[in-house]
Amino acid sequence: MKRRAQGALEYLFMVAAALIIIFLAVRHLTNTTSQATDVGNSTLENITQELESAKGG
Repeated sequence: MKRRAQGALEYLFMVAAALIIIFLAVRHLTNTTSQATDVGNSTLENITQELESAKGG
């Protein structure tokens, strides 16, 4: 019976480790995506301002 309990415990630790790795990967991707969105938005604002200044002057 002790062998089964040890195997079950090892299995649970492996599942927990996999979930932690998945959580960290999702968190990293979310952070990277938000940074890319910020850069894209600022670039779009700069382009819009340049077009407005070229149109007006």
